[in-house]
Amino acid sequence: MTQFNQTPQTSQSFSLESAIWRSLESFRVDEPDTPLSFVKRLARENRWSLNYAQRVFDEYKRFVFLAMAAGHRVTPSDEVDQAWHLHLAYTESYWTEMCGKLLGQPLHHGPTKGGQQEDDKYFDLYARTLESYERFFGHKPPADIWPSPEDRFDRKLRFARLNTANYWLLKKPDWNFKRLATYAALTILSSLTLSACASVSRGGAMVTVFIGLVVAFFVIVIVRSLSNQNRQAGDASAGADGCGADFGSGCDSGDSGGDSGGDSGSDGGSSGCSSSGCGGGGCGGGGCSS
Repeated sequence: MTQFNQTPQTSQSFSLESAIWRSLESFRVDEPDTPLSFVKRLARENRWSLNYAQRVFDEYKRFVFLAMAAGHRVTPSDEVDQAWHLHLAYTESYWTEMCGKLLGQPLHHGPTKGGQQEDDKYFDLYARTLESYERFFGHKPPADIWPSPEDRFDRKLRFARLNTANYWLLKKPDWNFKRLATYAALTILSSLTLSACASVSRGGAMVTVFIGLVVAFFVIVIVRSLSNQNRQAGDASAGADGCGADFGSGCDSGDSGGDSGGDSGSDGGSSGCSSSGCGGGGCGGGGCSS
């Protein structure tokens, strides 16, 4: 059982937090014998390994706990947000089992208003979420699921929904110094080989060697790209999509990405949820206030 380092304000609040976490820790979306389980679907839709998808689901449950216990609005990583998006599609599990029975509160997910101000706000909330994670769970969150705020909101990163039946996906090479040095060495070797061939023959031998070297070069690039794509951590690139939540009588979340994606946050109120947009079209649970 995970131990909490957060000092509770009262013994009653600590007991409530502990009970909620125990329930979340053992929470399942579907039955164990389901052929296409929630975790398997999460892995398939994100091209993750099954083990990595299970870890993301576990971190999603920690995020839900923080939404209730942190005492401030929280924002998840993009990986955790993908689990949240998928769970919302399991409407009975999400609204009836988790929100209704386990949390006793609605937890909404809605769109961003967009703009730099929203981006800055959710950057700060995400940083605070990482701090609260460490405070409650006694260790830093795993970096391959919870990247730094800078990586989390890197505006260069983009996501798109593609049908892999129609597209081939190759990971772009990671142009670090070691690889650049390797490719530079191959280029130099190619030049020297071509020069040697030119001095011996002006015919087909030089062309054959040149073609062979070019093919070898691109084979190396593709093989290394595919190898990197299959790495567990590499399967979960940090992005600028995410969500946030806040615990009260109701929880609400909205995407905060603006130009950089769709991050979400939530405002909990004493009698419901508050946020412009409020889950894309309105609030469930206790109602909405602007």
